[in-house]
Amino acid sequence: MGRGGQGRRSSLASIALPPPIENPMPPGHEVEARRQELRDAAAELDAAEDTGEPARLSQALARVARCHRSLGGLAEADWYLRRGLQLARSLSAVDASIDALCEVAELSIERAALLDDQEEPRSAHRLRDVARDHGFEATRLALRSADPQWEITVLLRVADLFDRLGDEDDAIALQCRALQLMTGVADADATLAQSAAG
Repeated sequence: MGRGGQGRRSSLASIALPPPIENPMPPGHEVEARRQELRDAAAELDAAEDTGEPARLSQALARVARCHRSLGGLAEADWYLRRGLQLARSLSAVDASIDALCEVAELSIERAALLDDQEEPRSAHRLRDVARDHGFEATRLALRSADPQWEITVLLRVADLFDRLGDEDDAIALQCRALQLMTGVADADATLAQSAAG
Protein backbone atom coordinates (compact mmCIF):
# COMPACT_ATOMS: atom_id res chain seq x y z
CA MET A 1 0.00 0.00 0.00
CA GLY A 2 1.09 3.63 -0.49
CA ARG A 3 1.97 6.02 2.28
CA GLY A 4 -1.42 7.74 2.17
CA GLY A 5 -3.21 5.13 4.29
CA GLN A 6 -4.94 1.81 4.07
CA GLY A 7 -6.55 1.00 0.75
CA ARG A 8 -4.50 3.42 -1.29
CA ARG A 9 -2.78 2.05 -4.37
CA SER A 10 0.98 1.50 -4.21
CA SER A 11 3.00 4.56 -5.14
CA LEU A 12 5.88 4.53 -7.62
CA ALA A 13 7.86 6.20 -4.85
CA SER A 14 7.51 3.14 -2.60
CA ILE A 15 8.10 0.29 -5.08
CA ALA A 16 10.93 -2.06 -4.14
CA LEU A 17 14.04 -1.39 -6.20
CA PRO A 18 17.03 -3.52 -7.22
CA PRO A 19 20.14 -3.43 -5.02
CA PRO A 20 21.87 -0.10 -5.67
CA ILE A 21 25.31 0.60 -7.05
CA GLU A 22 26.26 3.05 -4.38
CA ASN A 23 28.11 6.28 -4.91
CA PRO A 24 29.92 7.88 -1.95
CA MET A 25 27.52 9.74 0.32
CA PRO A 26 27.74 13.53 0.56
CA PRO A 27 29.24 15.13 3.69
CA GLY A 28 27.29 14.39 6.86
CA HIS A 29 25.97 17.93 7.33
CA GLU A 30 24.31 17.77 3.89
CA VAL A 31 22.76 14.32 4.17
CA GLU A 32 19.70 15.23 6.24
CA ALA A 33 18.86 18.18 4.01
CA ARG A 34 19.06 15.96 0.95
CA ARG A 35 16.94 13.29 2.63
CA GLN A 36 14.31 15.93 3.34
CA GLU A 37 14.42 16.92 -0.33
CA LEU A 38 13.82 13.27 -1.19
CA ARG A 39 10.85 13.07 1.19
CA ASP A 40 9.40 16.22 -0.36
CA ALA A 41 9.96 14.83 -3.86
CA ALA A 42 8.28 11.55 -2.93
CA ALA A 43 5.27 13.47 -1.59
CA GLU A 44 5.14 15.43 -4.85
CA LEU A 45 5.24 12.16 -6.78
CA ASP A 46 2.31 10.81 -4.76
CA ALA A 47 0.35 13.98 -5.52
CA ALA A 48 1.20 13.73 -9.21
CA GLU A 49 -0.04 10.14 -9.28
CA ASP A 50 -3.30 11.25 -7.68
CA THR A 51 -3.91 13.95 -10.30
CA GLY A 52 -3.00 11.63 -13.15
CA GLU A 53 -1.40 14.52 -15.06
CA PRO A 54 1.34 12.95 -17.22
CA ALA A 55 3.48 16.08 -17.52
CA ARG A 56 3.45 16.64 -13.76
CA LEU A 57 4.20 12.97 -13.15
CA SER A 58 7.17 13.11 -15.52
CA GLN A 59 8.60 16.10 -13.67
CA ALA A 60 8.04 14.44 -10.30
CA LEU A 61 9.83 11.26 -11.40
CA ALA A 62 12.80 13.33 -12.56
CA ARG A 63 12.93 15.16 -9.23
CA VAL A 64 12.89 11.93 -7.21
CA ALA A 65 15.65 10.57 -9.45
CA ARG A 66 17.83 13.63 -8.87
CA CYS A 67 17.33 13.34 -5.12
CA HIS A 68 18.40 9.68 -5.09
CA ARG A 69 21.42 10.55 -7.21
CA SER A 70 22.48 13.32 -4.83
CA LEU A 71 22.38 10.76 -1.99
CA GLY A 72 24.48 8.24 -3.90
CA GLY A 73 21.63 5.89 -4.81
CA LEU A 74 22.48 5.54 -8.48
CA ALA A 75 20.41 2.42 -9.19
CA GLU A 76 17.33 4.05 -7.66
CA ALA A 77 17.95 7.21 -9.66
CA ASP A 78 18.26 5.17 -12.84
CA TRP A 79 14.98 3.37 -12.12
CA TYR A 80 13.00 6.61 -11.74
CA LEU A 81 14.69 8.26 -14.72
CA ARG A 82 13.77 5.34 -16.95
CA ARG A 83 10.15 5.51 -15.82
CA GLY A 84 10.16 9.20 -16.63
CA LEU A 85 11.70 8.56 -20.03
CA GLN A 86 9.10 5.92 -20.80
CA LEU A 87 6.33 8.37 -19.90
CA ALA A 88 7.84 11.23 -21.92
CA ARG A 89 8.11 8.97 -24.96
CA SER A 90 4.50 7.88 -24.61
CA LEU A 91 3.46 11.55 -24.62
CA SER A 92 5.70 12.38 -27.60
CA ALA A 93 7.12 15.11 -25.35
CA VAL A 94 10.33 15.92 -27.22
CA ASP A 95 11.97 18.27 -24.70
CA ALA A 96 11.17 16.02 -21.73
CA SER A 97 12.42 12.97 -23.66
CA ILE A 98 15.70 14.70 -24.49
CA ASP A 99 16.24 15.72 -20.86
CA ALA A 100 15.52 12.19 -19.65
CA LEU A 101 17.78 10.63 -22.31
CA CYS A 102 20.66 12.88 -21.33
CA GLU A 103 20.16 12.26 -17.62
CA VAL A 104 20.05 8.48 -18.08
CA ALA A 105 23.19 8.71 -20.24
CA GLU A 106 25.06 10.84 -17.69
CA LEU A 107 24.04 8.51 -14.89
CA SER A 108 25.09 5.45 -16.93
CA ILE A 109 28.58 6.91 -17.33
CA GLU A 110 28.77 7.54 -13.60
CA ARG A 111 27.65 3.99 -12.80
CA ALA A 112 30.10 2.57 -15.36
CA ALA A 113 32.99 4.29 -13.59
CA LEU A 114 31.96 2.64 -10.32
CA LEU A 115 31.76 -0.75 -12.02
CA ASP A 116 35.27 -0.22 -13.37
CA ASP A 117 36.43 0.24 -9.79
CA GLN A 118 34.64 -3.01 -8.89
CA GLU A 119 36.41 -4.79 -11.77
CA GLU A 120 33.22 -5.49 -13.71
CA PRO A 121 34.30 -4.35 -17.19
CA ARG A 122 31.51 -6.08 -19.12
CA SER A 123 28.76 -4.40 -17.12
CA ALA A 124 30.59 -1.09 -17.38
CA HIS A 125 30.87 -1.50 -21.15
CA ARG A 126 27.13 -2.16 -21.44
CA LEU A 127 26.32 0.99 -19.50
CA ARG A 128 28.60 3.06 -21.73
CA ASP A 129 26.82 1.62 -24.77
CA VAL A 130 23.52 2.72 -23.21
CA ALA A 131 24.92 6.21 -22.69
CA ARG A 132 26.15 6.39 -26.27
CA ASP A 133 22.84 5.19 -27.74
CA HIS A 134 20.85 7.65 -25.62
CA GLY A 135 23.16 10.48 -26.66
CA PHE A 136 22.58 9.77 -30.35
CA GLU A 137 18.83 9.54 -29.78
CA ALA A 138 18.85 12.89 -27.98
CA THR A 139 20.62 14.58 -30.91
CA ARG A 140 18.12 13.10 -33.38
CA LEU A 141 15.20 14.38 -31.32
CA ALA A 142 16.81 17.80 -31.06
CA LEU A 143 16.46 18.17 -34.83
CA ARG A 144 12.69 18.45 -34.30
CA SER A 145 13.06 21.54 -32.14
CA ALA A 146 11.94 24.85 -33.58
CA ASP A 147 14.28 26.62 -31.14
CA PRO A 148 17.90 26.66 -32.35
CA GLN A 149 19.12 27.73 -28.92
CA TRP A 150 17.62 24.57 -27.42
CA GLU A 151 19.23 22.44 -30.12
CA ILE A 152 22.60 24.09 -29.41
CA THR A 153 22.22 23.31 -25.71
CA VAL A 154 21.44 19.66 -26.45
CA LEU A 155 24.31 19.30 -28.93
CA LEU A 156 26.84 20.67 -26.46
CA ARG A 157 25.46 18.51 -23.64
CA VAL A 158 25.74 15.37 -25.74
CA ALA A 159 29.17 16.43 -27.01
CA ASP A 160 30.31 16.51 -23.39
CA LEU A 161 28.85 13.01 -22.92
CA PHE A 162 30.76 11.67 -25.91
CA ASP A 163 33.95 13.35 -24.72
CA ARG A 164 33.59 11.55 -21.37
CA LEU A 165 33.07 8.29 -23.28
CA GLY A 166 36.28 8.88 -25.24
CA ASP A 167 34.38 9.36 -28.53
CA GLU A 168 36.36 12.43 -29.54
CA ASP A 169 35.35 12.44 -33.22
CA ASP A 170 31.65 12.39 -32.41
CA ALA A 171 32.11 15.04 -29.73
CA ILE A 172 33.94 17.36 -32.13
CA ALA A 173 31.33 16.80 -34.84
CA LEU A 174 28.55 17.87 -32.47
CA GLN A 175 30.53 20.88 -31.28
CA CYS A 176 31.04 21.97 -34.91
CA ARG A 177 27.34 21.56 -35.60
CA ALA A 178 26.51 23.63 -32.54
CA LEU A 179 28.96 26.32 -33.67
CA GLN A 180 27.28 26.46 -37.08
CA LEU A 181 23.90 26.94 -35.41
CA MET A 182 25.34 29.65 -33.15
CA THR A 183 26.63 31.48 -36.22
CA GLY A 184 23.23 31.21 -37.87
CA VAL A 185 21.48 32.54 -34.77
CA ALA A 186 23.92 35.44 -34.51
CA ASP A 187 23.41 36.31 -38.19
CA ALA A 188 19.64 36.19 -37.79
CA ASP A 189 19.82 38.44 -34.72
CA ALA A 190 22.00 40.91 -36.61
CA THR A 191 19.56 40.98 -39.52
CA LEU A 192 16.65 41.64 -37.19
CA ALA A 193 18.58 44.43 -35.46
CA GLN A 194 19.34 46.08 -38.79
CA SER A 195 15.70 45.83 -39.84
CA ALA A 196 14.55 47.39 -36.60
CA ALA A 197 17.09 50.20 -36.93
CA GLY A 198 16.01 50.88 -40.50
